[in-house]
Amino acid sequence: MSFDTEGQSVHLRSEEVPGLSSQGSRKWIGAAGAVVMVVALVFGGMTALKMLGGGGAQPEDVFPNSAIVFAKLDLNPSAGQKLAAYRLASSFPKVKDKVSSKETSVKESIFSSVLAGNRSWGLDYKKDVEPWLGDRIGVGVFPAGGADSKPEIALAIAFTDQSAAKAALDKAIANATTQVEMVGYAFADGYVVLSDTTAHATALVQAGKVSPLGLPAWSTYSDDVKSLGSDQIGVAWVDLAAAYKAIPKDQLKNGPLGGLQGTTDPKNATGRFVSGLHVDPSYLELTGRSIELKGAGPLTSTGGVNQTKLMSSLPSDVLGAATATGFGKAAAALYAGLIAGSDTTGLKPMMQRLGLGSATDLETLLGTETGIAVGGTSDQPQFAVRTRSADSAASLALAIKVFAAAPVPGLTVRKLTDPEGILVGTGSDLTAAMSDPSGGRLGADAAFRQVTPDLGQANFAVYVNLSKVLTLVAKDNPKEAASLAPFNALGLTVAGGPEPSYRLRISVR
Repeated sequence: MSFDTEGQSVHLRSEEVPGLSSQGSRKWIGAAGAVVMVVALVFGGMTALKMLGGGGAQPEDVFPNSAIVFAKLDLNPSAGQKLAAYRLASSFPKVKDKVSSKETSVKESIFSSVLAGNRSWGLDYKKDVEPWLGDRIGVGVFPAGGADSKPEIALAIAFTDQSAAKAALDKAIANATTQVEMVGYAFADGYVVLSDTTAHATALVQAGKVSPLGLPAWSTYSDDVKSLGSDQIGVAWVDLAAAYKAIPKDQLKNGPLGGLQGTTDPKNATGRFVSGLHVDPSYLELTGRSIELKGAGPLTSTGGVNQTKLMSSLPSDVLGAATATGFGKAAAALYAGLIAGSDTTGLKPMMQRLGLGSATDLETLLGTETGIAVGGTSDQPQFAVRTRSADSAASLALAIKVFAAAPVPGLTVRKLTDPEGILVGTGSDLTAAMSDPSGGRLGADAAFRQVTPDLGQANFAVYVNLSKVLTLVAKDNPKEAASLAPFNALGLTVAGGPEPSYRLRISVR
């Protein structure tokens, strides 16, 4: 291991230096998880849709506005989203062959696990579910009702044949043998609402008729979704304060953030968060933003300028990279909040063993801007961390202490100028490229720019060169490599501040 202050190496010895807890709730949470999995399946399923505009009631129109959390998937979206999905899916040879077919692989993958995955219900997807299944599904979490102390979880599933849906669900109820396997249902405006009991499902339907989640007069949900700025085929929405209250207190106390105190404690947060899945002919995109967020304190502030300049200056041939502005200040605030409590994880003594005696040391080490790059090959990966710092000499001294306490073979630590900071890395090729401004930079790469459109406003960014990474992953499997070839790049940008937002984009060639 070597440490370079200004081109001079300092060699050190490398001695080793010392939610919801009921089974029934978990069943429904698993069903909700199936909705989220559509992100991975969307390429196949959207090609099975008729090229007509979406219409009719949405799941939020039958759920009440008391929802704490809501998510939906629309396999019958607007005509623009269908056309975009058609063109995007056509980039994949295997999917393109199925574009005009009647296969509904996404629907079967999701609903088969939700409605036919419980063997005790005795439902067969093709025989009992597919004949009545519609194209939309929503899942909601609602405050506990009556004597029940646990939040209620329900599904709203579109149907095309009410009689067939009733027959299938009556069959499931008749076959259920334990309380955990029980299911109840009620019908409402083209949807069947499923909960753990018929009484709960009926109560939700009745409340939805009085004050539906999707009606602006009763809820901010619709306006929150519109704030995403484009049509969505999938949406997730949460009331932050209500969600925090719904989590069992023992889970909060024993969780990873259970020791936070004061302004960093999540219980102070209010507002909403909304996220959506959008399709473009050349990319698939997830976006999300906080609305009227208050009480989150340092966890949502960056303490730095709203730009991720460092990312654009990294070498263009990296496999992937991540950068953060104000990361040092945010990490220091989080650390101070954690050790102010009981510090059940032993974080403070662990940091002290690494030579970091305070939150200020952590902030100094990580700098005002921090970036990590990955290069090399799958057999010989290379890593490098580059920082920008107001006091690069102090950053270098702390880095030397940390890696003297926890040695890494082949690691180099050096101070850099223009801008001031330090470079920590393994692998001579990558570290040389990181410190040499004459080579190609990410900021000039078209694929990078396409997947990071919000880079100028971001505090945190991630980039993955999928065309290179997936080629390495599938190098021993030519068929798999061919199927992955259309993927081009992945970009994630996150902006902090009073109303944090993010954009995750996956592009194709």
